[in-house]
Amino acid sequence: MTFTKLPKAISAEELLSTPLPPVKWIIPGLLPAGLALFAGPSKAGKSWLTLWLCLQIAQGNPVWNREIEPRTVIYFSLEDTFNRLQNRIFQLIDGRDAPERLILQTECPSIGQGLEEQVESLIHTYCDVGLIVIDTLQKVRVSDGNGGMYANDYKEAGALKKIADKYGICILLIHHLRKQTASDPFDQISGSTGLMGVADTSWVMQRKRMSQTADILLTGRDMDDRTLHLREENCIWTLEDEETAEEREIKAVPDYLWKAAKYIESVGNWQGTASELLAAAGIENAKPNQFTYNMAKYFDKVFEPKNIRYKTHRKNKVRLLNFYGDDGDGGDDDIDITQLSGWGIPERPSPSSPSSLGALEGSKHGRSVATGQPAEKPTGTAPNPCEAASA
Repeated sequence: MTFTKLPKAISAEELLSTPLPPVKWIIPGLLPAGLALFAGPSKAGKSWLTLWLCLQIAQGNPVWNREIEPRTVIYFSLEDTFNRLQNRIFQLIDGRDAPERLILQTECPSIGQGLEEQVESLIHTYCDVGLIVIDTLQKVRVSDGNGGMYANDYKEAGALKKIADKYGICILLIHHLRKQTASDPFDQISGSTGLMGVADTSWVMQRKRMSQTADILLTGRDMDDRTLHLREENCIWTLEDEETAEEREIKAVPDYLWKAAKYIESVGNWQGTASELLAAAGIENAKPNQFTYNMAKYFDKVFEPKNIRYKTHRKNKVRLLNFYGDDGDGGDDDIDITQLSGWGIPERPSPSSPSSLGALEGSKHGRSVATGQPAEKPTGTAPNPCEAASA
């Protein structure tokens, strides 16, 4: 297949009919071509991990259960000496041959003062360069005092991204985290949001001092967010487990929600208070308000896959939850089923307590979660359907 270099402006029709090359991966699923940022706490082992990655990629050895295509790697280790690098490589290769494809440098000019030219010269000098590492970013930065922090961050990172995009390689910048905590770990990256705004991929390392375990959180334009759980042994980080952002959210769901959903699925329609549901499902480790909050938060992950829907309303100063099946016809789901008293009570009574039954005043009705069929209508006069629809 022939790939075409696109013009700066192109119609959507032409774009969709033009063959384009796939994303180029240095580490499949984790590190694509482009500008990448790897930030972590000081003295957390970033340089050891980075050097090990460089060795694996240069040798074409697997990285965390991923097959690697060998590529030339240029490593600017700007906070180390050749003596230190030699000792580390001896320890990491453990008697094996060192790769010729790994090129090491301990000095270079700063951004805008010759670094870009040196990087391009190295790309032309060595064949098949796939990865360039700058450890650390701060060692090649020059603040000219003009503009704000965001503008300077964006300008400097943008100069390196331009080279990465031009040659289809990855430039990986090793960086630090702020000491201040943040709800979003990526907000801890030192500097302004301009750095992460330019980067195509961002890694954040989380590790407690002296701990043998660490997490690396990853996000990027060409990849799904994920977390790597690593363990360090003899200065080599091995993968214990990895999970996507969705899998991480599933793990965060409290166990009692799964138990409640299973109970509702087994009994069909259910109506009553949160306290009554907890008691009926045999849940003892949750408070009613806690259950209601988390039920709403994780409803799409726990209840919706089981085709369970619910409405909530207040009746006689009691908040009632009404769970029912999704019949799929799209007609009844927007109606508060507690107002459709003409449907009557299902053949199998809801296991609600007498107090909630009294509060509902005979207004139980709906469709069975298991069958999706309407419950039998009771004898007697049904209310005006217009009154039910307007409720």
